[in-house]
Amino acid sequence: MAPAGATCDGHGEALGIGLDHERWPIAAVPASGGDACVDLVRIDLARFKLRVLTAAHDGGARTAPDWLSAFHLAAVVNAGMFEHDNSPVGLIAVDNAELGHANPKLGGILAFAPADPADPPVVIAGKTCAGFDLGALRRRYHAIVEGYRLLDCDGAAIVWADPKHYSAAAIGVDRAGHAVVLHARAAVTMTELARALAQPGLGLTGALFVEGGPEASVIVRGDRELRLIGSYETGFHEADDNHEFWTLPNVIGAIAR
Repeated sequence: MAPAGATCDGHGEALGIGLDHERWPIAAVPASGGDACVDLVRIDLARFKLRVLTAAHDGGARTAPDWLSAFHLAAVVNAGMFEHDNSPVGLIAVDNAELGHANPKLGGILAFAPADPADPPVVIAGKTCAGFDLGALRRRYHAIVEGYRLLDCDGAAIVWADPKHYSAAAIGVDRAGHAVVLHARAAVTMTELARALAQPGLGLTGALFVEGGPEASVIVRGDRELRLIGSYETGFHEADDNHEFWTLPNVIGAIAR
């Protein structure tokens, strides 16, 4: 959960060197009740690097805290939605190893671990954006994760057709080149969340939805620990009573360089 006394006004607070936590308001009345806020953790990629971990290749599914401890990570977030057999709904690729398949319904790509250190350490590319080339991204970056976009090519909010309310986890990139892990426990629509993420003060240039409901998970461990757990999801778990991390087959982690 958010630190005791944490305000929903965008004020920043360090969790450790290179790990900064903020809470921003969402202009919505959540179906789950309570305050509508989104937690952000900005990860300095000069100090940390991102990696993909999967049940298929890394010893089975785990909760986010167990992924973090087992692989000595500083942060963990979902690597997207998954099927009953734990395979991802979209594409996850590390070099030439693929898990899942490209999904035309998913409009965005998170790419990180550049082959050339001169390239940005992480990018989010929209499939409808000018110059999009998945093949080129896969040649330039060792890791690819596919997901639904929350922000468009210019960083504006995307209106979702899905009217459901749910807790959500997401991952983004800001103008300073940080990876940004995002979590909203408040059950809002993804259009409402997207509008919150498009606020100029957040400085986000792109964001991908990675999971909703009780499976939406974020844990960050620096000098202090931040644990963010989802709960409400329309038509699945319509209550704000989940306080336990669920098991996840695929995650994105941040590890110290």
